[in-house]
Amino acid sequence: MPHTVGCPMTEHPHETSLLPGRATELRTLRESVLAAVSGRPALIHLAGESGIGKTSLIQALTGMCFGFPVLVSTACGSPLERDFSFGVVRRLFGDLLATTDEPVREALLDQAGPAARLVLDEASFEAPRTSTYTTHHALFRLVAKLAERSPLLLAVDDAHAADAPSMRFLAYAARRLADRPISLLISTTDGERLYAEEPLLALTGQARELRPAPMSDEDVAEVVHRSVGRTSADVVGACAELTRGNPFLLTELMRVLGQSRTACDQLSAATVRRLGSPAVATRLRARLRARPDSEALAQAVAVLGDGAEFDVAADLAGLTPDEAARALDTLAAMSVVPNSLPLAFTHSFVRNAVLDSVPVGARLTAHGRAAQLLRATQAPSEQIAAHLLRSGSSVTPWAGAELRRAATLAAGRGAPDIAATYLRHALKQPSSARERSAMLCELGSAELSYAPHDGIDHLRAALAIATDARQAAQATLRLVPALCMLAAHEEASRLADAAIARLGDLDPDLAWRLEAAAMMSEFLRLPTVPTALHRMERMERPALGDLALRRAQQGMLATMAGWRGEQREQVVRCAREAVLGADQNFFRPPSYYALFALARTDASAAIDEVFAAADRVAERSGWPRAMAIMAMSHGLKALHCGDLTEAARRFASALEAFEGYGIDARGDHCAVTCAVWYTDVLVSLGRLEQARALLDHYPWVAEDVPETLEYTFLLYARGRLRLAEGDAQGAVDDLEECGRRATAWQMVNPAILPWRSRAAAAHIALGRRERARELAEEDLVPARAWGTARVVGVAQHTLAMAVGGPESKALLTEAVASLAASPYRLGHAAALLDLAALLHGEGAVGEARAAAQRAVALASECGAEPLVRRGEELLASMCGGRRRGRRAETPYGLTPQEHQVALAAARGATNRQIAQDLCVTVRNVEFHLSGAYRKLGVKRQGLGAVLLANVGPQVAVETRELAGAGSH
Repeated sequence: MPHTVGCPMTEHPHETSLLPGRATELRTLRESVLAAVSGRPALIHLAGESGIGKTSLIQALTGMCFGFPVLVSTACGSPLERDFSFGVVRRLFGDLLATTDEPVREALLDQAGPAARLVLDEASFEAPRTSTYTTHHALFRLVAKLAERSPLLLAVDDAHAADAPSMRFLAYAARRLADRPISLLISTTDGERLYAEEPLLALTGQARELRPAPMSDEDVAEVVHRSVGRTSADVVGACAELTRGNPFLLTELMRVLGQSRTACDQLSAATVRRLGSPAVATRLRARLRARPDSEALAQAVAVLGDGAEFDVAADLAGLTPDEAARALDTLAAMSVVPNSLPLAFTHSFVRNAVLDSVPVGARLTAHGRAAQLLRATQAPSEQIAAHLLRSGSSVTPWAGAELRRAATLAAGRGAPDIAATYLRHALKQPSSARERSAMLCELGSAELSYAPHDGIDHLRAALAIATDARQAAQATLRLVPALCMLAAHEEASRLADAAIARLGDLDPDLAWRLEAAAMMSEFLRLPTVPTALHRMERMERPALGDLALRRAQQGMLATMAGWRGEQREQVVRCAREAVLGADQNFFRPPSYYALFALARTDASAAIDEVFAAADRVAERSGWPRAMAIMAMSHGLKALHCGDLTEAARRFASALEAFEGYGIDARGDHCAVTCAVWYTDVLVSLGRLEQARALLDHYPWVAEDVPETLEYTFLLYARGRLRLAEGDAQGAVDDLEECGRRATAWQMVNPAILPWRSRAAAAHIALGRRERARELAEEDLVPARAWGTARVVGVAQHTLAMAVGGPESKALLTEAVASLAASPYRLGHAAALLDLAALLHGEGAVGEARAAAQRAVALASECGAEPLVRRGEELLASMCGGRRRGRRAETPYGLTPQEHQVALAAARGATNRQIAQDLCVTVRNVEFHLSGAYRKLGVKRQGLGAVLLANVGPQVAVETRELAGAGSH
């Protein structure tokens, strides 16, 4: 090796770019070399697992600049050369002597003595087969002479594989370094067999041991981003998990990822975790070449996966307990597996590599054998099933039963896709017609959670080959609700009735379930509602023996009690019993309707308790539709509190889940209901175009709206939207038709469907106060029967607006008081605003302003822009009608109110000054400013640069006046 000269003693690129995370180790090695030059010889032992970066550290150190000449020489032990006597010594001294002129080299060899020349003479291959004191001393004299010329750095990599004579010399020399400027660095790999054990142990016993640590997560991230580009934290985490910070494994993983040519933004953590490397497998095989038992055990553990039991792995490897124990100790010493039980690979990447290296036929056989061994030890069914899936299409008499048990467990923990995978494999095993029908039914039920069309097909197949009435009933129970989601109500009713007739009196509980399924398919269509209600009366009476059935019955009772406006206490009690302790079957109708009824009771404690329980059931089920239903429920809860922003977020999330479920959401009555509630929210938010786009997504045949339950709700949504758009007559038509249908469904509770209050508002807009008053008075009766302050207050408000005149003030005052006691802030704001307008007309300006300001504040909290706008206009009229700083057209998509407030803020007025001048609340000013910030993409300090650069003179004058008025 050449001399290293002229480099300052500073940090080097090696420490940060070539070896991420190795700055500490490199600094330690460098300081040892510097200390040796000062008379403190260094003997360092680099030790660690394979691939931890020992060789890279040696290469970085020997290529480093020290600020003065250092004579460097390296050698590497090799299994193929360990019988070559003094092979490592020849390599070390060959490099050192190659840097000197021939006369100097000859002089050095003469000074060392004939024994040294005999070892190092390039023309001679007759090196001594054994090391003697004479030989050692001669070689050490040569080392000492070389050190007098320049400090020495000698490095031997893989010393565990070096020849014995060389290691004996190095052990001899290490004891005689004294104060010479010599650094000796050796490295060994954990678990490798020591060829020259005695001298190597003597050498390492004198040395300072340095163990490179695994790379940190931050260093792994640096390597990943540098190799494959910026990628997600999940992918980086998977790389760290797979390699545990081992540099060699990480490098190989990056090479595999590079060869896959997958774009970094398309990488997933799951993909990374499945990767293996042929190079890693080859390297491990080379290390285990002389230890076939260890290789067999490693393959067995790779097949079994993490958590393998020792005795099962030994049987799979074909080893006796003693042989397996010795093999395990070897693997643990090599850090291939941890020194603990149960068995696992230290690095998942190594496990993947070993498994990939097993030929495919041998791998299939090994997985089949693993399943058999695990079954004999009574391992969990899912563990057995995982190996059966990987054993190909082999037929095993007991496999079908194990796979079905595993599917049941997977479904119970919310993994229906995995359950379906087990069942599809089970269907390949020999089975009777009864077993096959049961498996098809279980498969279809699992697939309904994520691939509903496939699930329906398998349920139809299960029903077709059912061997008895009970089995047919079970398949029908799962099939009918799915058909209802497809709007195939007639087929659903026909199948349910056929199953009921076939079952007879064999099983009353099962018959009740079938009646419920038939009832739901009929209840969803207007022509068959009477039949459904007749069924419902029969179903309310019997005392059911099955707890799950009683819960379903309570869900139905809660729903109907809510629709009919009966005692709220009954709804709360039935909803609690339906949900608490339920399983995933709760999210099949009619059970989950109880959530929607409960949300209308305003019983906040019960709602929170029951919704939390239902959330847990939905999460365990793993069913996207269950999660969508819970999002709907929480959205309805937020809507009834007037939290429009939260309601919109929840409903949008639910609709997205319905759309991605695999069934056309336009035919799913639950998804359509969600769209109705979302439309209601959008109208209140003032987003009429978005509401119109949402409703236009659903099929309308002219004005012939389908006579199904979901489209009855949709009529309500369209009527509300038409009223907001100014089409009062269209709104009346939709809402009156909605009411006619709702009556047929016994939906009289205005808390469920407030069609009368909306229709009354439309009639008022058309000047038909008599019809409006009739509807309002009709609404007040069931509202009082239901009894919540929210629904009573809304009914009172509607009646006050229909009545008009002096009588309306008392009714409005009552409405405001009722709504103030309810959680419905939006309704409270609307009633307050109408009361403020009435008071202003009577000349009570102070009371009117206070009511209007409170109304605007509440509406702002709810995000109800149309109501806020009405309130501002009313407040402006109370201030003489002048809207300061307002232009006919506003820039940047700002509303007039946003533009007015933002201009004032740009001129330096405080929020309180703006509020006082405009006769609005500070909270209202903040509401409009936040909208302006969002649209303009600036904060308060940036408003002037955007808004004041191009304002006209009049606007500037008015804005200055506003700021001046506020300052007084």
